[in-house]
Amino acid sequence: MMMRICLLLLTAGILSPASSGQESVHEQFTQAFLLEQQGQFEPAVHSFQLLVESDALSLAERGRALTLLGYAYRETGRYQESQSAYERALSIFEGDAQYREDYANALDCFAGLSRSTGQSEAASRMWLQALDIYKEQNDHRGIARTYANLAGLAMEQNHVSAAKSSIEKAVAETKVAKDFTDDDLALICETQAWVVSVNGDHKSAIAGYQHTLDLRKHSHGDHFPLTGWSYLILGRAYAANGQIEQALMNMRKGLTILQQTEGSRSPRYLTGEILYSQALDQSGSHGEASRLRASAQQSLSDLYRKQCVGCTLSASSFR
Repeated sequence: MMMRICLLLLTAGILSPASSGQESVHEQFTQAFLLEQQGQFEPAVHSFQLLVESDALSLAERGRALTLLGYAYRETGRYQESQSAYERALSIFEGDAQYREDYANALDCFAGLSRSTGQSEAASRMWLQALDIYKEQNDHRGIARTYANLAGLAMEQNHVSAAKSSIEKAVAETKVAKDFTDDDLALICETQAWVVSVNGDHKSAIAGYQHTLDLRKHSHGDHFPLTGWSYLILGRAYAANGQIEQALMNMRKGLTILQQTEGSRSPRYLTGEILYSQALDQSGSHGEASRLRASAQQSLSDLYRKQCVGCTLSASSFR
């Protein structure tokens, strides 16, 4: 999600054309964006905070910075601050016809946060609202990704028929979308793999998750959070197919990448440990699996208790 939004912002021009006096602001915004694109979310938070609090941005530019700040907050597990940033961004763009796409982008991001914290109905409402705007703007790329996110949400709720319908619409949009990226394709490919897995087609699911991993490695290399996550869910697919050695190998690699890029207390890493504990249990290491799962679940519970009320874990939302 984030990569598509950032690319849209860059395409449109994150800031207004710079005068000589504004050049440093442009440089700061670009550097903050690059930090976020590289998965360095803590430094990105600091950089975007400084920009948002400065007087150097126009109102629309501040809204875009708040959208990106909200995403960086979410990726570091700071959910209340993420929600506040998104709400501020939406208040800037709401009702202004010239910023309809920016409004949809902020809705898209906010929906991702809502999904991560178990607020499924709110996520659905925001994605459907964003979808209407993308259709109005004839933004096939935005339409495709939103349908893929709606398919993932439907899968979490065990609405398999709805998920299949949404992912089919997403695939159809890719045929007319322009400038589709590896990140866009990875989202759709990953969701397709998830959908086929529910019918027990584990080999197709493995192939889909492997392709997702290949796309993310091609786009970002190994030292990137979503690459680490892709190794983990590929490992989970191998475990579902009874290939435990392959499962554990991929999951260990994924956890190593997440530890190096996000740290061992991040929501995504802790969720990865829970997935890994399931594969360990399947391999026969029941004691180790139980200890790891209990520790990770306690750490996640502590994190959610500090950051938001009523949060629930959504393992698939870390895409």
